[in-house]
Amino acid sequence: MRARSTWALLAVLLLSATAVAAQEQMSGPPPVLAIGLEEINPGSMAAHDKQVVAYTTLFNRANVQGHRLGLVPVSGDDNQVVYLQPYASFAEFEATRKQTDEAFAASPALQAELDALDRQTGSMHATQKTLIAVYRPDLSYRPVGPAEVGKSRYFSMTTNRIKAGRANDYEGFVKQYNRAREKANLNEHTAIYQVITGAPFGTFITLGLNRSLTEWDDFTRGMQARNKAIDEALGGDVVVKQRRETAEAIFADSRSSLYALNPKLSRAPAEIAAADPDFWTPKAAGKALAVKKEAKK
Repeated sequence: MRARSTWALLAVLLLSATAVAAQEQMSGPPPVLAIGLEEINPGSMAAHDKQVVAYTTLFNRANVQGHRLGLVPVSGDDNQVVYLQPYASFAEFEATRKQTDEAFAASPALQAELDALDRQTGSMHATQKTLIAVYRPDLSYRPVGPAEVGKSRYFSMTTNRIKAGRANDYEGFVKQYNRAREKANLNEHTAIYQVITGAPFGTFITLGLNRSLTEWDDFTRGMQARNKAIDEALGGDVVVKQRRETAEAIFADSRSSLYALNPKLSRAPAEIAAADPDFWTPKAAGKALAVKKEAKK
């Protein structure tokens, strides 16, 4: 019975992701997100970053498809690097993996370089794992598109693990909160993903972003007024107290970390890179500027 329920849930999520892909055409958060988590051995972070650049260079030479955003820790686990890999659908996810395998299989020289990098990098990792998640637009609040991501410098990641059988309660909990935020007209932006494989069932990840941490100063200064506005929008003290009790009943674990975007560890999609070429592709931006000056001369 449990297996049947799991596959039924997966089927619904697959259909939902496909529908979102058709409707939004990647104008908002990607419908499918592969989240790579790498725990780097202490003292190996600098060497690891250099190796990742070598991987990226090799993948570019091999014309490998696919994109990713590399995130380095600011708070949380100081040794954990995160990679966000966006896809429009599971079909694209599968096709990208296949194209990568075929690209290296067709070139023994490139495959040899890849094998050498794998041997050099292997000892730097304590653990490596990948989560695959689907975007939940019904739980997200005013999510932003690629252009805003391209102008950002930080990602916050909150991982919530829900107790068995309480997923529906969690969804209602979040939707009630979002209605209150909408009523209070709060200028906030979050995208929520539900992990379907690679982590315990009932795992939801909330992503937020900031252009600068000075935004946190503004948030802190306005926190009291913001919380008061949300409490009033929710319905007052009685409802707020009920939500605290509900949270204790449905959440098994909740943790939050802050990461900085690292362009050297990334292969940013064109829509993201175009929003701030000086940050994402500084060499390309400098070359374009030089060509422009030469043309003007």
